[in-house]
Amino acid sequence: MTGISQNLRYLPHTLETRYHAVKTYRNGASIAFICRRYKVSKISLMRWNKRFDARKNL
Repeated sequence: MTGISQNLRYLPHTLETRYHAVKTYRNGASIAFICRRYKVSKISLMRWNKRFDARKNL
């Protein structure tokens, strides 16, 4: 058995990780590179990017 329990299905990403992933995406890095580096799906990256815009306009 590894150190991760059977009940934990995924490790949630911290706000800092989300911020850096979106920042890297906006600086022109490829989506595939970001997904591999931060271990996140393309859908999650796009959702984080959209939320970042929504919070910016408040």
